[in-house]
Order: sequence, then structure tokens, then C-alpha cells
Amino acid sequence: MIENISLSDLEKNQDLNKYFLTAKLENINESCTYYKGNFFLDSFNYYPITEDFNSFDELFVRVNKNSISHYHTQAFYKKLKDRMNKIKVFRDSCVIGSNPGNNYFSNLFHFLPRIFFENENPIKIVVHRNLSNKFRSFMEHLFSLKNIKFNYVYLDDDFYKFEDSKIPQFLNTLSSINILKSIRNIIPKKKSEFTKIYIRREDANYRNILNEADLIDKLKKNGFKVISTSQYEILDQINIFINAKIILSPYGSGLANIVFCNPGTKVYEISPEFTNVNDLNLSKRYEILCKLCNLNYHRFIADSVDVKKYNESSKKYIHEKILKESNYYKNMILKVSEIDKIIKTIQQPTDE
Repeated sequence: MIENISLSDLEKNQDLNKYFLTAKLENINESCTYYKGNFFLDSFNYYPITEDFNSFDELFVRVNKNSISHYHTQAFYKKLKDRMNKIKVFRDSCVIGSNPGNNYFSNLFHFLPRIFFENENPIKIVVHRNLSNKFRSFMEHLFSLKNIKFNYVYLDDDFYKFEDSKIPQFLNTLSSINILKSIRNIIPKKKSEFTKIYIRREDANYRNILNEADLIDKLKKNGFKVISTSQYEILDQINIFINAKIILSPYGSGLANIVFCNPGTKVYEISPEFTNVNDLNLSKRYEILCKLCNLNYHRFIADSVDVKKYNESSKKYIHEKILKESNYYKNMILKVSEIDKIIKTIQQPTDE
């Protein structure tokens, strides 16, 4: 079976240790460990398995150990051995990766920070084919600042082998925040009139507010600019959030950009009541992010409403049972009293 090697055991194993290298960002005191050699991985978990069937949970588990538990079964081990010579092979590449469903939060926090440690020039960067053009352009901009020439290698939903290639570890939340905040120092600054913003989810398949028009009407009367982050390039999104003083949004990936906000920014989240066990790991995502970034956080609870029809991407990447049972994958509706409460709360004076 596939054997997980702990970091303490790795340090003692010279045969394995030689395949690892460390890169550092001296200016912000962050480091990243790479595995370099031959390995197998899929384009969902990006969990490398060596040709000797070793794995390294402490470096390459992105979300939680449950997500990779199937790799340590006898059935998976047998399946991998049976198809080893039939797997598509890429060579001389760096697996940065990206979320197969193009989730902005995951791309920003889990995958993007890994490119900052890359200095090889030129280089082939591996991402999922579903990565948005906006995110590709943003990565291209960051590489151009380092004068690095690169080409993309695109993965589909499949299992692959990489030879003479490398893959960086997944970083913890604090390290990702530290790296993302450093972007503020290297991008062109633009003044924005968007000091109070409401973020819509009009392109999303769930967690939309069905009576949003009633809320938006009152927000506009209180000086809010209504935006959809999907309509802006990522550099522009960053500048909008740098300049914002008050942010109101349904729970969603657009809120990932609060990492770029100035300390003290007020962040108001509208979310469903998270009761399903699958929701609990996600329910405090932006509350925790606000705490780590010294932002003022408040949550409003909305009632949940079933989604009439999920799109193909949702059905492909999310289990049917979870779609049915989880409020996370439903729409929302606000009571009139809750809309009035939101307006009253955000009208409170903001420190200049």
C-alpha cells in the first residue's frame, strides 16, 4: 500500500531526503519545501505519490486528511499498479495546480502563493484547464515582475505521472496571508471611489439572495457601490478591496479578496445557517480570515431556499447527497426585518 512518510522520518531517510529542496522569501520570512523527481498525482487533490509508493501528508494535504484517505487503501494501490504504464506523462514541469472547479478562494489561497517561490527561468507551469483567463493573466503579470518566461501545461480531470518535475508543498493559512499581503507592495496602486461595496453573486449557482433587489435598493440609497468581482480583472479587484472601508457580501469566494483590505475595514457577511456537518469546516472561513487580518467582522443570517437546478460543474464536483442536504449549496432569502437590520447596522459611523 501507499505509505505516508512523516517529516521527522523524512529527515532521517537520506535516500528520500535528497528529493526535497527548500526555497525562501527572505523579504517576508517565508519558506516552501518542494519534492523534485518522479511522481503520480491527480488534478483534484494534487497529492504526489512517488514511484516507490511513498506520500507526504504533512506537506501535500490541501484541506483535510479525509480528502486523501482513499489513497491509502489496498484497492487504490492495486488500481495504480495496474495502470502505471498507461498514465499520461509530463516531464520537466512545476506543478502549481489550480482548483478544477475554478474556485477563486482555493486558487488564491491554496495554489497562487506557491508561485512566489519559483525562480527557474524558463519554466513550464502546470494548472488545471478550467483556470479562468483572469487568473491566468494575473499569474502572467506576477511572473513578468520577476522576468520569468513560462508556458502553461494544462491538466484535465485525470491521473497523471510527472518525471523530472517538481511540486511545492501546500502552505498554511498564515503563510498564504503573509504572501498575498505582499502583493500590495508590488502592484500599481489606483484610487477607487468604492469605499462602500456590496458584492453580488450573480454568476454563482447557489448562495444567491433571491430578494436581493430589495436589499440593493436600500444599499444604493446609503452610498454603496454594487459590484460583481467576476467583471473585474484581479489587479482591479485588489485595488477595490484596498480602498474599501465597508464590505457587504453573501458568503462566497469574492470575500477572499478581504486579505488585501486595510486593518480595521468593516466586513459584513450574509450567510445561511450552517448546520450540516459538511458545512462546519467552511462556516467560519471569512470570520477567521478577518480575525487574522485585523478586520471588523459581522454576520447576518438568511433563510435557505432550495436551488431549482444545479449547473453541470456543481453536479460534477459536489456529491449529490451534499447538494441536497447542505445549506451551503442552497440559495438565500432575507426577511424584511433582516434587511432593515443590515441597513441600520452599516449606517453606524465608520472611523476615518
